[in-house]
Amino acid sequence: MDLPVEQRSLVMRLSEEVAALRRALDASQHRIAALETEASEEPISGLLNRRAFLREIERAIAFQTRYPMTCGIGLLDVHGLDAIRNAEGQSGLNQALRVVGATLRAGIRSCDIAARTGNEQFAVVLWNSTPAECCHRIHGLQRAIAGVEFPPVPLACLASRSSVVMIEPGPTAEEIVAAADRGLLEAISSGQAMMSGRS
Repeated sequence: MDLPVEQRSLVMRLSEEVAALRRALDASQHRIAALETEASEEPISGLLNRRAFLREIERAIAFQTRYPMTCGIGLLDVHGLDAIRNAEGQSGLNQALRVVGATLRAGIRSCDIAARTGNEQFAVVLWNSTPAECCHRIHGLQRAIAGVEFPPVPLACLASRSSVVMIEPGPTAEEIVAAADRGLLEAISSGQAMMSGRS
């Protein structure tokens, strides 16, 4: 069926407007995705931030209410970063945080997540892991951090202490992290740490 010229012109104009709106919508969706990533990421270490870490725990809690799976979190307190900042300034500290972030990312499975949750505190969510597996993985991360050297600072060493808590339905994400924090404080009080660098 042949449309009159005015109607054909109107249909073409409307088609162009719809295409432009689709392009604008796509651009907006890409921008929203980028902003969500920025809102979830700690920019220096390249790891997730505390808010995203808590969301991942909430996701694990919800998942465990439907499926039989064990998950845990591990907190790592990394000491020695102040010495690097004192020797190398903020840029040296930022480089050290990037190295710690890369070390943690390299040491976890693709299903796990790593986050920087404080100045010297890092955290991981370990999916589908028993308590023994969580402890083993956290100690592996501690060994990896202990193996990191910072050439500009010849005697720079990192010490890490850790705490592991299993994620279970019932407690909130904040309560699970609080339990891990208490365990971390006990580890710090005991003075046991894995050291890196040269003594």
